[in-house]
Amino acid sequence: MRLIFLKFVACCAGLLPVVAPSFAETFEGKISGIVEDRMALEIQSADSEDTLTVSVGRGDYAIAQPGREIRGDLVPYAGQQRLQTIWPNGSRDKAVMERLDRQLQQDTLNRGSRAFRGIGEQIPRFALWNQKGELFLSESLRGNYVVINFIFTRCRMANMCPAATERMRQLQGLAKERDMDDLRLVSITLDPEFDTPGIFTAYAMDREIDQDTFYFLSGPERIVENLKSQLGVLAEPDEQEIIRHTLSTALVDPSGRIIYRIPGSMWDPAVFMRQIDNHRKSTE
Repeated sequence: MRLIFLKFVACCAGLLPVVAPSFAETFEGKISGIVEDRMALEIQSADSEDTLTVSVGRGDYAIAQPGREIRGDLVPYAGQQRLQTIWPNGSRDKAVMERLDRQLQQDTLNRGSRAFRGIGEQIPRFALWNQKGELFLSESLRGNYVVINFIFTRCRMANMCPAATERMRQLQGLAKERDMDDLRLVSITLDPEFDTPGIFTAYAMDREIDQDTFYFLSGPERIVENLKSQLGVLAEPDEQEIIRHTLSTALVDPSGRIIYRIPGSMWDPAVFMRQIDNHRKSTE
C-alpha cells in the first residue's frame, strides 16, 4: 500500500493539511465551474481537454471565479484530488507583473547601499497579487493616504504580525468612524512561498477585516525582497519562528511620498490619524 505523508502547518488562518511536496504535481488550467454543495472547483486543464474536479481551501473557494486562469499543486488528499498553493496564471497580468519586477530590480540595484527609501521619498512602483487574486498596481493607491507594512500569516509571535494586523484593523475602524474614504491599508507578505491569495483571504475572513480598503499582497519572491530592501524591513528564515523579522509601518501621502514611519507593532492607531490630519492642514 502506498503511504501518503501529510504535514500540518499551523498558521494564523487555521490548521491546514498540506501534502508533502514530493507528492505534488504542478497543474495549470481555467476555472470552468464552482461546485456549490462542497468546497470544490471544476478546472479545465491547460494541457488537454480534461476537466478535473478538485477540492480547495476555503480562501481559494471564496475568491474563485469562472474563467480565471490558475496554477497550483495537485495532490491526493482524503481519497480525492486537491489543488493547493493556488496562484493566478493569466498571461496578460503576469506580463505586467514581470515588466514592473524588472524595473524594480534594476532600481534596487541602482540605489545600491541606499536602497532604503526614507521620509520624503516616493514609494517604488510595483505589482503584486491581492487577496482576491487580482493584479494590484501601486499606482492604484495614488490619491489616498496609505499605511503599509509587512507580515506573514504563519507568524506565531502574538506581539508581532498578529498585533500589527490588529492595529491596522483598528485604524480602518477609526477611518470608518470619521467617514474617511481616502485611507488604504496594505500588508505585504514576508512569506511569498506560502501566502497565496487564498491563504490571505482566509486570514482576512478569520479577522472579519473589511477587504474593500485593506489589501494583502503577495507574489514572486524577488519582488518581495526588493520591496523589503526599499521599505526598510529585515527578514531571514528561522527554525523556531519560520521567519525572524523586523517590523516597520509607513504612512504614504496621496502623491505616493513617505511622510511618517514607526517601528514595531504596538503603535497607537490614533497616531496615524493625527499624522494624516497634520498633513492635510499643511497642504491646505
